[in-house]
Parts: sequence; C-alpha cells; structure tokens
Amino acid sequence: MNGLNFIPMTQVHLIYPISPLDFSDAEININFLKQHLDQFQQWSMKQFKQNADIDELVHLRSQFIDKLLARLWCYFQIPDQTSSALKNNRIALIAVGGYGRAELHPLSDIDILILSDYPLNYDIEKQIGELVRLLWDLHLDIGHSVRTLKTCLQEAKNDITIMTNLIESRWVAGNNLLLKTLRQHIFSDKIWPSPAFYRAKIAEQQARHQQYHSTTYNLEPDLKNSPGGLRDMQIIQWIAIRHFGDEFLQKIADFHYLTPEEVDEFRTCRKFLWRIRFALHSVITRYDNRLLFDRQLSIAKLLGYQGQGNAPVEQMMHDYYRIAHNVTELNQMLLQLFDESILEVNPSNKPYAIDEHFQIREKLIDVKDDSIFKKDPTMILQLFYTILLNPQIIGLYSNTIRQLRSARRKLTTLLCEHPKARTLFMLIIKHPDAIAKAILPMHRYGILAVYIPGWKHIAGMMQFDLFHTYTVDEHTVRLLIELDSLKSEQGKQKHPNSSNVFAKLSKPELLIITGLFHDIGKGRHGDHSEIGAKLVEKFCQLHELETKDTDLIIWLVRYHLLMSVTAQNRDLQDPAVIQEFVQQVKSRRRLQYLLCLTVADVCATNETLWNSWKQSLIRQLYFNAEHLFDIGIHQIPEQRSIARQHKQEALSILIAQNYDEQHVKNFWLNYRVDYFLRYTTEQIVWHAQNLLNHDLTQTLVMINSTPYHGGTEIVIYSPDRPYLFATVCNNLSMHNLNILEALIITNKQGFALDTFIVLEPNGNTVQSDRHEGIINALEKTLQQPTYKGVTVKPPKQRLRYFSVPTQINFLSSFNESQTYMELIALDRPGLLACVGEVFANLEISLRSAKIATIGEHIEDLFILTDKHNHALDDDTCHKLKQSIIVALDAMN
Repeated sequence: MNGLNFIPMTQVHLIYPISPLDFSDAEININFLKQHLDQFQQWSMKQFKQNADIDELVHLRSQFIDKLLARLWCYFQIPDQTSSALKNNRIALIAVGGYGRAELHPLSDIDILILSDYPLNYDIEKQIGELVRLLWDLHLDIGHSVRTLKTCLQEAKNDITIMTNLIESRWVAGNNLLLKTLRQHIFSDKIWPSPAFYRAKIAEQQARHQQYHSTTYNLEPDLKNSPGGLRDMQIIQWIAIRHFGDEFLQKIADFHYLTPEEVDEFRTCRKFLWRIRFALHSVITRYDNRLLFDRQLSIAKLLGYQGQGNAPVEQMMHDYYRIAHNVTELNQMLLQLFDESILEVNPSNKPYAIDEHFQIREKLIDVKDDSIFKKDPTMILQLFYTILLNPQIIGLYSNTIRQLRSARRKLTTLLCEHPKARTLFMLIIKHPDAIAKAILPMHRYGILAVYIPGWKHIAGMMQFDLFHTYTVDEHTVRLLIELDSLKSEQGKQKHPNSSNVFAKLSKPELLIITGLFHDIGKGRHGDHSEIGAKLVEKFCQLHELETKDTDLIIWLVRYHLLMSVTAQNRDLQDPAVIQEFVQQVKSRRRLQYLLCLTVADVCATNETLWNSWKQSLIRQLYFNAEHLFDIGIHQIPEQRSIARQHKQEALSILIAQNYDEQHVKNFWLNYRVDYFLRYTTEQIVWHAQNLLNHDLTQTLVMINSTPYHGGTEIVIYSPDRPYLFATVCNNLSMHNLNILEALIITNKQGFALDTFIVLEPNGNTVQSDRHEGIINALEKTLQQPTYKGVTVKPPKQRLRYFSVPTQINFLSSFNESQTYMELIALDRPGLLACVGEVFANLEISLRSAKIATIGEHIEDLFILTDKHNHALDDDTCHKLKQSIIVALDAMN
C-alpha cells in the first residue's frame, strides 16, 4: 500500500514546472537548493491564494520532497544494497507518519526512516550522515531514524506511536523490496494485533481529548489535536489500515461503513481543515497547529473571509466549529462500527427491545425503524427521554447517530413547535439525570439547535477575548454541567454553600432553562441579557410554565451578571451596596437561584477563573444579603455600630491573650472609626499583635500566614507619603503578584496601614518560602527617599492584539464624603502603579481599591477623597479622568 488516504485524494492536476530529479550534480549545493525550495513555496502560496485544490497542493509538496530526496539519495551514491561474504544488506529510504501519507503542509515535519536488514558499515553511515546534514542545512524539518529491520520491528512492538508511523510507511528511494518485508511483519498478528491496536488508539484519543477539556469548542483550538481536528480523522484511517491491511479501501466499501453522502462530508471536512492549516503554516514561522487569537485574523483574511474588525475571524471560526462538530460525529460513529468488526461483539449479546420504538445493543440505544425520526420528528425527544428512563443505556448506537444526523438536517421547523415535543422536553429537564444523560447528548448531536429558538445563532459563536475559553454554546452547556456538579460529593467540597442552597431549591429544572438562555442574546444588537430575557419569556409561555416560575426565569436571565459584578467590582464593606443589591433581588428565592447560577457561570467561563478569593466574595455577598432579608431590606446597618462591634470583639480577644487593656486602647487612639469599620475583627487583632511590640516610628511589612478570604494578605505600616501606593504596586508587580484588593488607612500620626490582598498568577496564595524575599524587597523599596517611577514592562505577547478603550466612570455612593471611580482598561504590567502615580500627582487620596482582571482587561474600583478627606469635585474628576487616559496611553 502506498500511503493511501481513508478518503482517497483526487488525481493531482497541478504541475510544478521544475523537478528536483533533473538537478545536476553541480547544482546540488545549499544556495541552489534553498532557492528552489523558496521558489516552490512561493509558487504553492500563489496557487493557494488562487483557490487551487488543497488536496493537490498538499500532495504536490510531498511529491516535490520525494523527488528531492530521491535525487539526493542518488547524489550521495547510497546503494540499494551492499554485499559481504556472508550476507546481502538491503537499504531503503522510507517516508513515515504524515509524510508517509503524502500529506505535507508548509511547516510539516518530514519524517523519514533509513531502513536496512543489518547494521550499516562506516562508509554508508557517513554518506547518510552527509545527506541528513544537507537536509538540516536547508532548514527542512527532518525527523529521521536509522534502524535495522529487527530493531524497527522491536521498537514498533514496544511503542504504539512507532507502530502507527510504520503502518503509513511509503517507499521513496533505495530497495523497494525491503519495505514489503517490513510491512509483512507489521501487519502480522505478532505486532499489535488489530484488537490491541484499536484499544490503544481509542485510549490515546481519549487522553488527547482530555488535554483540550474534551470539547471541540475551545476558542483557540489545535487544528491537529483538538477534538474534531485532523487527528480524529487520522485515527479512523489508522484503525482501518491496521485491521483491513492493503485491501482496506475495498473492504470498507464492502461493509458500507460510509454512505456516499458521508464520504463527501468526510472529504469536505478534510479539505476545510487542510486549507485552514495550510494558511496557518503560511503566517507563522515555526511549526504549530494552534489557532491562537493573534493569528486568527491573518488566517481568516488569507482564506478570503471579509468584513470589518473581527468579522472575518467570527465567520471563519463559525465554519471551523461546524466542521469540527461533523468530524466528531463521524469519528464516533465509525469507531463504533469498527468496534463491532474488530472486537467482534459476542453474537449471543443480541439487541433486546425496551419498547415499541427502541432497542438496546451492548448498552447503546438503537432505533427499530430507521425512518422513525423522519416519520415523527418528536421521536427525537422521545429518544433522549427513553435514555433517562433506562439507566443501563450509556450512549447512542452508530446507526441511531446516523439516522439522527439525517433527520436533523431535514427538519424545516423547530421541534419546540410540536406540543408532544414540548411535553417531552419538560419531562426531560425535570429528571434528576437530565443534564448528564440528555441535555449534553442533545448538544453533542445538534438537537439543541433544532429545539431551542436562537440556539443556532450562538452555536460556534466566538468570544474574542482572553476571559472566555469556549464558544457561547459550549460555555452554556458547561454552565449546566457545573450546576449538575453541585449535587456531587466533589461539588459539595468545592462549593459547600452553593451546594447546600441548590439542594433546597424546589424546582432546579428552572435553572436548566435559565442556563440555556442566559447568553443566547449574545452577538445581536443590544444588551444580551435583555434580549435573552425576551426570548426566554416566549419560550416559557410556549411551554406553559407557571407565571411565578416564568417571572423568576426572566429575572434570572436579565440579571444573571448582577451577583458576580457586585461581588467582584463593588465595595462589599459599604452597606449601601448590599442594600442596593438586595433591593434589586427582592426575594430570598431569587437570591438562592441567582447564587447557584452565578457560581456555575463563573466556573464555566474559564478553567482557571474560579478561586477561593472569588468564592469568598460571592459567599460574603450572599450572607450579607440574607442578613438584610432577615432584618428588612430597607434597613441599613449603622456604620458606627459595626465599628464598635469589631473594636469590642478584638479587645476581648487581645485581653484573653494577656495583652494590657489600657495599652491596647491607647494604641487604638491613633485610629479613626473608618479603621474599625473596614477591617474585620481578626485583622484588627493581627495588626495589634504585630504593632504593639514594634517601634511605631519605623516601617514594618507583614505577610499573614493565614489566607484572607483565599488571598495572601500583605500589610504595609509606613510613614504616609505621596506615591506610597504606586511604590508598593510597582514592587508587587515586579514579584509577578496579582493584586486583588487594597485597603488604605492613614492614622492620626500620619502613618499608613495599607493592606494588599494578592495571588500568584495561577490563582494560588503566595508560597510561604517566598514571604521573606517579598518582605525584604518591600522594606528596601520603602526606605528609598524618593519615588523612582513605574517600571514599565512590555505587555504580554497575547495582549498586544486586543484593543480595550480606557473607560472611567464615577459611580453613585451612599457615603457622600467619598468618590467611587470605576476604571476599565487593557491589562498590562505596571498599570496599578501608573494609576497610583496619577492619584499622587493630583493630591488625591486612595481609600480602597478592588481589582478585577477579566481576560485581557481590568475592571477596577477605586474609592477616593481629596486631600481634605472630601469627595472629589467635578473639576477634579475631569482632570483625573484625562490624566489617567493620558498616562495609560503613554504606557503603550
């Protein structure tokens, strides 16, 4: 077999006018060969831009390299075989891997095997070494191995990857009979018998998928390795070749593994993925298969997508996700069919009926009548409800997948327009296993798109930022998975409060509908929450939900961001913030559903987004809101009474620890009410423990060994001075720490007691072995007499491709003596220090800061006063806004 593809390529009609076989000996030098390789690449690129058939381009590159290698093999006078007194030693140059399949993209590795019967003598080794060195000097990505037949077979037996490369081996030069000998051994049952090979490749695919969170819908997919990528197509070919051998194409046709329509679909999918990969390899300089954000626009334009801004990217990626989804379906269906052929299912395990419509084959549900879905489309919903009613079912049988795909494409109306389908849908979502066993498979097989109004619009929709990891539809489904996890033991450990609340919900199915619609308004003109609320209202009315349930769902969709925004971007120490939040929520029932929805939404957005800090903020907001429901939503706790309570509790603890009561009270005389209001009892005690025995005229830096709400607490006690905040922020940035919150307190003696809550970039608290180094660096910096300015670092590579206009908003506040400023801007190193410089230059005092990094941008809250401890006037606000914009623009 000569590296044939599972779906054969079309005959190559493109002809490159120059053949390396015609190069003379004098022309075989680095400069001449480099020139012709460059010319071939330029010619290929020109053909690509003129929409030449991608199969031909990929195959033609392989042919060009074949001829070049064959010519060099001849030039270096490497014989087909050598003779000695005892034996003949055949030698061959063999293409393996992707090159063995005759698939070469511009940056593809060229994997070759120098094969011989026995070890090579010195002269031939030297000749081969010179050949390989020349290939390296030409900057070809050569992956080469020199093996004897015996060694090759032994390594193939031990390593599935080597075995896989060898089953696609193809002769290029040398003794062509040696390859036949190799293949006879490779396809014997002594090396990776077909069942063992099948199981190994399936396990390999599962492990690979897990590296990409088992989803096709990552926003920066790997064209080769992500689910639905080229590897998922290749694995089908590998298994088929290993099982059926050289006659696999004919045998596959005999067994009717693919219908003619599916053959066309397979070829279409491959052509698309190859074109996008060819374009990727044309815009980067080093081998890679990832569609990273900074590459997507160039690739989309090269492929001919049109539009302003990110429109070309959105169109290209929408097509990509559609193709990847189709590949995933074909992959699952064909591997299941191979399973039956290769693993030879026990004939005694015959299908058995579970009702008049469906039967079970090896724990998979199958239709009795292949036309069932076409005769009655509502049976599609009946299929998934039947799965829920039969716990022994673990998936869909290949024939059922095929019939489902066919029926889905023939639908002309949404399934929810059928009363019977609506009844079944409501039965499905009320089942305790609805999400895992029905909703997820419905998404996987494209049924949500033909049931829910507006779902097609968000299917494969890009979210062009570093905050979201998935497309809109995939994020939505992952939100439901997170909701489902609240019932599990793992979920209870990860989200104890949310899990406890979820268990008490009277109608958890309402959250399924809410989750399905919470982002369905994205990509349209207007507020996606408002659009989603209108769409879900119609959906609820169509499904005849009770009015109070409909109202709850509409409110949840409209305000699904309320809790996360309030917790992460507002001052939770301000009673007015809690009161405003509670007055928007209005009922404890809404609060409970909103908590579960919020936690699931945050966790489903990005694998690294959820951490103990966010958990503590949401928990704090929830309990504060619950408390206000208990005492009355119109009651605002008196701030002085809160401060007195903190002070008295801290004093009691310190007295119990044998601190002198009068000594403590005298120490506290230097601190205003604001200190006792904004710090917790535990923090006040910790401060006293460290400062009562300290020379209060000297600087002190402390790091709390106990995490504060999931973050590391760094406290600076230092003489107050301009640029103190900027100095500390600059230093922490140099230590690669992310600041989450800052609380600035100045006592009556002019000393600052500033607290910074920080995390490592991976979301963990700071390791204890780093504490001493951070303390020493801060103390050294604070002892410097003058401020040296922000240490400007270049922005992270990925941030350079995002544009976030700087926005500054001044928010209303319960405390009329303070100004609340919201800053939205592109994230970059040194940003907080830069903003701190502006505050100092304008003699503005920072009281508190809450820092939220959302992908590529920040949404920070600053609580400010002027130097007289009053709110900023309009003129100062205007100067502040302009100064920050100028300062941040200068950082670029």
